[in-house]
Amino acid sequence: MPIIIAIAFIATITSEPYQEFSKNSNGMAEYKFVSKTSCQTGEHDTGYALAPFGTVVLKQVNTDGTITQPVCVN
Repeated sequence: MPIIIAIAFIATITSEPYQEFSKNSNGMAEYKFVSKTSCQTGEHDTGYALAPFGTVVLKQVNTDGTITQPVCVN
């Protein structure tokens, strides 16, 4: 079982959407829960969204400590 978890983790962090998210990240490793929002993975006015299942539930905290709402606005 640990091998399957390790393979899934490596596959996730090496995926193209995750690499794009990392490039567009503000470098802060702090996230907050937001209300479940329909969204597609990609660049939005509120930042880059990583939404593998079509929704966002975690949002990266801005450098000033705020959370941009609503999430996934184009």
